[in-house]
Amino acid sequence: MKRQVQSLKSGVQSLQFRVHRLGLGMAKDRAICRCRVRLGGRRGLTGRTMNQAPNSTVEAEAPAARGMSGVQRKAVPARAPCSRRVRDRAAFTLIELLTVLAVIGVLAGLLLPALGAAKVRATGTVCFNQLKQLQLCWQMYVDDFPGRLPPNRSHLTDGIWRSTPDSWIGSSSAPHDVDTLPIEQGLLFQYDYNRSVALYRCPADKSRVRTPQGRELAMRRTRSYSMNGNLGGRTNEVQHTVNHNNAIPSPAKLFVFIDEAEDSIDDAHFLVWPNPDTRWVNLPAGRHAQNGILSFADGHVEKWAWQWPKKFNPKQSYWKMAETPRDLNDLRRLQGAILRVEKFASQP
Repeated sequence: MKRQVQSLKSGVQSLQFRVHRLGLGMAKDRAICRCRVRLGGRRGLTGRTMNQAPNSTVEAEAPAARGMSGVQRKAVPARAPCSRRVRDRAAFTLIELLTVLAVIGVLAGLLLPALGAAKVRATGTVCFNQLKQLQLCWQMYVDDFPGRLPPNRSHLTDGIWRSTPDSWIGSSSAPHDVDTLPIEQGLLFQYDYNRSVALYRCPADKSRVRTPQGRELAMRRTRSYSMNGNLGGRTNEVQHTVNHNNAIPSPAKLFVFIDEAEDSIDDAHFLVWPNPDTRWVNLPAGRHAQNGILSFADGHVEKWAWQWPKKFNPKQSYWKMAETPRDLNDLRRLQGAILRVEKFASQP
């Protein structure tokens, strides 16, 4: 970034120098023109020789004065027009114009990547703050319902995974929600812990709603975030589920909300099979320059840099095998932010 700023300053200084030189040249030509005019005026005042051709100066005679003194008066000659070379220098030449355009192009090439990076950072900051607010809503619910966690259950309905109507997010299925009604029926919104439906969607999420038949619609999705299945989640999964905050051993190490990948999200129940499994069941998002954002049960929010791009398709089944050792490192890191399962049996 520093190199780009230095290059930008150098380009601006070069452009200023060329404009300065052009201004000096024009000023010099105007001075020469004025000097010639003055010299011509002096020649007119002192008279011409017999061999000099008459110029275009208009001579006015005063008959009465000539009769009295016998001296012929001559008018001061008119200002001679500036040379054609001076008039031509009043505008940019083609080479100078092309040089200016080239400098502008170079500056634009330097600025556009910086502006793109700034936009990515800005959307990441908004997403970070939204998860922070959702985490505060979750904490206020737990405080108001003496330690009880908001429900996070879901079920399969007509071939679509949806959260249950009594959950924190209502009967939501992110790819198929055509309006914000499920969010408004969710416990966090219904009990006035927040009143903004925009809070549930990451600003960098450009995915669109699709029909159950798979046809993509024009409208944007209304939700990008899901909740850890350990917290009030399904009990028929290979995961340790708790329903009270006293059952959380290390709140600072247990994630609550997560920004989920657009080709992974459906219901709001984010499932992670524990170590030593090597498969993603749900996949975190990496839309912030390959960074994921998670909130934790103690209230803080973190941005994690993923070592491998997060794309769920193509997948082998409803899960996806870690593609590379780096992808496996990301999975192991997330597995460290869930509750342990004492007797884990590998799933088919």
